[in-house]
Amino acid sequence: MSYGSFTILCGVGVSGTLLEDMIAGAFKKKGYIVFTRRNHCDVLAVKPNMSLAYLVECKNYVLSRKKQLLAVRELNRNYTRALELLIQKRLCPEKILKVLVAKGFAYHARGILQYTPETFIQHVSS
Repeated sequence: MSYGSFTILCGVGVSGTLLEDMIAGAFKKKGYIVFTRRNHCDVLAVKPNMSLAYLVECKNYVLSRKKQLLAVRELNRNYTRALELLIQKRLCPEKILKVLVAKGFAYHARGILQYTPETFIQHVSS
């Protein structure tokens, strides 16, 4: 799937799994080891040199305060599940970044990177 059409798709409303697949595809193009929808994690991407990993929670809508609190809780819970998956696959990244991708946010969550889908795909692709 081309990422040029991503902006158009976001306006229409991309399904959650399509959003996850698009983000996973951007990581794969950059050579990351990528796991999608494994161990309750939407996307887990690891740099081949093990210097960095991204744990990404994808939401294809604007988050209200309550929904964002739930998404942050889910992301923090999935951190442990991501560690289990990494150990199982014998991957040991030095750092794991937690990322919440949504169309909008009610507040800035501490310790979590927040991106809109468009800006995150641009970030990964650059």
